[in-house]
Amino acid sequence: MEWLKEVLKGLDNAQEIEKKITEGIGKNFVARADFNALNSTKKSLEVQLLELQESSVKESDLKKRLEELERKIAAEKDEAIRKEREAAQEVYLRKRFDQAVGEHKWRDELTEKAVFAEFQRAINMDINKGKEDQEILDGLTKDKNYFLNPNRPIEIPSMGRVSLTKAEENKMRALMGLTLKN
Repeated sequence: MEWLKEVLKGLDNAQEIEKKITEGIGKNFVARADFNALNSTKKSLEVQLLELQESSVKESDLKKRLEELERKIAAEKDEAIRKEREAAQEVYLRKRFDQAVGEHKWRDELTEKAVFAEFQRAINMDINKGKEDQEILDGLTKDKNYFLNPNRPIEIPSMGRVSLTKAEENKMRALMGLTLKN
């Protein structure tokens, strides 16, 4: 406040004027250092507020992403459990199917897979409730050529025309009980 004393120097009531100005400055004005400190604090708080708002938005986005990931994980778990159950069910049905097939041999692998798929569907049908697996399989394979025939004829290559000597021909006729006419 030295500057004020310099300005008022030489006036009659300088001390009273200085006192009133000092009181007015204290009530109505802020010192430059205080103003600068308050202004920098205000700017710092504004920056912090913006950062908090941005982090709040980011946090909200993260929450949404986290919830989405949790839903995906739950769906994947459910899918894994479903697949595990299906695999266990297929193993169980395969065992029942193989027991019903017994010693039979399939004509080919594709036929076996097709009949197994039909067997799986047939097990769950209402008309097959209470039936034995063998009965269901017999119904699926009845009058169909799905199994290899254990008594199938042996294929022998054709003999074609055979030329026999007279002696061989006579011997054959004799074995057959035929007489020769020469």
